[in-house]
Amino acid sequence: MIITTNISVSVFALILFSGELIASEKSSERLQLSTPEHSLQVYQSEISRLESEYGAYHPALREVLLKLGEWHRSRGKFLEATQTYERALHVGKVDKGMQDTSQIEIVELLVESYSLLQDWYSLDKNLHYLLWLHRRNYDTEDDRLVSMLERVARWYTRAYQLHHDGEALSYLVKADDLYDEAVRNTTIQYGDNSKQLVKLLQASATINYKIANDVNDVFRMSYRDIREAMVPNKRATTYMNEIATRDYYFDQSFYKGKQSLNRIIDIYREGLPGSAVRYAQALVYQGDFYLALSRKWNAMNNYKKAYSVLIEHGVNVKEVKVIFGEPRRLTPFNIPHKESQVLAEARYVEASFNVPKDGWPRDIKIVGTNPEDSHELRTQGRHAIASTRYRPRFEHGKPVTTERVSMRYVFRD
Repeated sequence: MIITTNISVSVFALILFSGELIASEKSSERLQLSTPEHSLQVYQSEISRLESEYGAYHPALREVLLKLGEWHRSRGKFLEATQTYERALHVGKVDKGMQDTSQIEIVELLVESYSLLQDWYSLDKNLHYLLWLHRRNYDTEDDRLVSMLERVARWYTRAYQLHHDGEALSYLVKADDLYDEAVRNTTIQYGDNSKQLVKLLQASATINYKIANDVNDVFRMSYRDIREAMVPNKRATTYMNEIATRDYYFDQSFYKGKQSLNRIIDIYREGLPGSAVRYAQALVYQGDFYLALSRKWNAMNNYKKAYSVLIEHGVNVKEVKVIFGEPRRLTPFNIPHKESQVLAEARYVEASFNVPKDGWPRDIKIVGTNPEDSHELRTQGRHAIASTRYRPRFEHGKPVTTERVSMRYVFRD
């Protein structure tokens, strides 16, 4: 078993996951179909001619500017590309108006370029504009609007990793609001128990887990950080006492995450007996949510119920073992991000430990480190593993202790 943790995020990794996040089908298609071959002078000359003959906002300028932007981008000149695309966007707004869907193509190119430049402010601004365009042109039952809501929410989830303190938490709250809107729209279109809701509800639960976890962590979020994130996003509370405020926001997010997972459970319950495995997995997923937020009694009830569902519906023993055959680290509630390959020189510890019925590792033994004989790594590894919660192994419907679990815990520098 290999577990990794991020200590800091490299610039290369940021470019990778940002490019993955906002790269669009339309912009990718355009770049493949139109590779500019002319020289810079040719484009500049054509732009000057059009401006001289027809004015600064002639529609033909838009296409030439887009090609010039692609010329810059194909040569790695992303700053020049964004400046050119911005100008093309301005021409388009004057020619066809701010709400015209033809702006979407240019804004997609700007979003992709600003992500490569790591200009998060401009990226955020253009994602907002994309979302505004979709809201103005597509109604609540249009899949294109839901897709854009998801996309901007995913960006906010990634932005959480790039920031600290109240600013980071604020991005999670914004993502939560967008997932709420996406769930409402999808429910209107497909119904309360549609399978299309599952992915959105899972994302909502993950976001709310992270909010609850952060507001409960006095070392990660100060009282001031919490209020600066919540109040501007219309999550104000009348409590002025720090403990009461933290409890209020924790309970709020815990309840939202729990309800999102309840809806997933209901969706798969409707499909029984054919959906027995997915129904059990949904129960287990909610159990992981409970256990990650120190609700052990609720978690064990969910696990036992899921185990019973699998047995009652005659699910293959191998499938039961996939879920309950060995201890599982509670990874579903880590904010997802693009992992880079583990390098041979990566810092890690090799460890052995027991996982008792409550899921907290015990008797941790560090059997090796890379670099070798690092006392610092031994200490860090022991603390990191001790703070990791596991879903215990189950036998005959009951949690049991698992001894001598082996793991490599990798630190990403």
